[in-house]
Amino acid sequence: MAVLNQTSVLDMIKEFRRNWHALCGSERTTLCGADSMLLALQLSMAENNKQQNGEFTVSLSDVLLTWKYLLHEKLNLPIESMKVVDHYEDIKKTYNDFLKNSNMLDLIDVYKKCRTLMSDCEKNNTISSIELWDFLSGKEFAVDD
Repeated sequence: MAVLNQTSVLDMIKEFRRNWHALCGSERTTLCGADSMLLALQLSMAENNKQQNGEFTVSLSDVLLTWKYLLHEKLNLPIESMKVVDHYEDIKKTYNDFLKNSNMLDLIDVYKKCRTLMSDCEKNNTISSIELWDFLSGKEFAVDD
């Protein structure tokens, strides 16, 4: 499963690179993996906290809670009973603005852009939103007992 998800993500990135001219406005777009996405979220949360409270800090637990919520929301996965931090909408806007101003796309945006070009048959044979969530949240590296 781990290799399948990683291969599927790499295939998605290759597809994006082949069709970048139809999917984004610049050939100099940087694609963010999970680590960069998490870092961008942490910086966005710290920036939001600085605007709200004057301190450029954020707790790890808040970052991880927001990370989980952001992934579910962007991938259109169920979020009914999930907790969310205060000022989530402001944080999400700061995150999206950070990516846009840095000419970056996160893997979820790449996923969504690639799916717009695919036929229904191709969509059935590519990575699903659940598999991408597993990849981004590190689930594919978990070891079964």
